[in-house]
Amino acid sequence: MAPVAPLGRKGAMKLVAEGALPFWFGSPHPTMMILEQDGVFRIRALVIDEAEARAKGDAAIARGEPWMPEQYYELGKPTGKIYAEASSTKDLLARMENMDWPAAW
Repeated sequence: MAPVAPLGRKGAMKLVAEGALPFWFGSPHPTMMILEQDGVFRIRALVIDEAEARAKGDAAIARGEPWMPEQYYELGKPTGKIYAEASSTKDLLARMENMDWPAAW
């Protein structure tokens, strides 16, 4: 996954409204995810297990393969901070409309 431009609030809201869950976003690499988790809809930070990333990177290099930032960021899991949570996509969209939206999202 090459670096990407920010999705933006409107782009994220469009995907939620279309039911395109789950999806990751963030710039230049994914750092966030919108998903249904534990029976609710969330905007949540992706967390990378550093030990897992180090092991995978070391293994790739030992095999003579590259270890790129894209491979590192692909290890992100939606286990970090919850920025918004709602019982329905309609409620999530309402929260998204009014929440702070960082430029890198």
